[in-house]
Amino acid sequence: MARERYLLGAGEDTIHSGVIELKTAKDKRANWWFYHKNHLIIGIIMTIVVGSLIYSIASKVNPDYTIALITSYNLPEEVLSAMEEHIAPYADDRNGDGRAVVEINSYVFGDVASSSDFQARQAAYARFAGDTSMGTCIIYMHDSTGFANLEGDFPGFFQYNDGSPMPDEARDFENAMRDWSEFQGLADFAASSQLEKWTPEVLEELCGRLRVSVRTAVDSNLESSDKLMAYYADSLALLERLEAGTPLDVPASEG
Repeated sequence: MARERYLLGAGEDTIHSGVIELKTAKDKRANWWFYHKNHLIIGIIMTIVVGSLIYSIASKVNPDYTIALITSYNLPEEVLSAMEEHIAPYADDRNGDGRAVVEINSYVFGDVASSSDFQARQAAYARFAGDTSMGTCIIYMHDSTGFANLEGDFPGFFQYNDGSPMPDEARDFENAMRDWSEFQGLADFAASSQLEKWTPEVLEELCGRLRVSVRTAVDSNLESSDKLMAYYADSLALLERLEAGTPLDVPASEG
């Protein structure tokens, strides 16, 4: 046959000349890299991802209090952060980590003018509903438009200013809210702010639109949890300190 004719008389080296021989350490390293580089790269990426996840979990600061902010306009992060830092001295260290941390959850419910606005509003509502079911917030700050866009969800949700619960059918919300300015610890936020791009006048105007309401614990999912009821009581105490303008001597979060 043709193949046997070609190989007739050929030596062993000629027949196996296509076999790769790794004669040097460099050749062996190059061969190892060729077959294992993808596994090594994937391993490095996974190590970085896992390490980043572990770091984010370990460095996460758990707030002692979370306050809801319902508005028809967006407040930038720097303003929200400044507000959190301003309220923090009035808060106590509930979780025992050595500092008092206040977090503000912002929910924006403006008028629906486009599909993107509608999607943003739906996303805000999903967060709001989730936080409500978990009892994340007891104190609610809101402007008139943002509140009006959620008004259908609020009958029976808040308590009256005298502490009694609103009946499910009641809609006299004005008796379940107080002006921002009635709380001395909130009213001086604008004057004490050190924000460069936000003048005290602008902050005072924006914050002056806000009212403060308290979620009721009566006939709510809060009553089924001793932990949530303790959080409810502590939130009322925080609000009392804000009203009187009397901060606690507890180290605040550094951000």
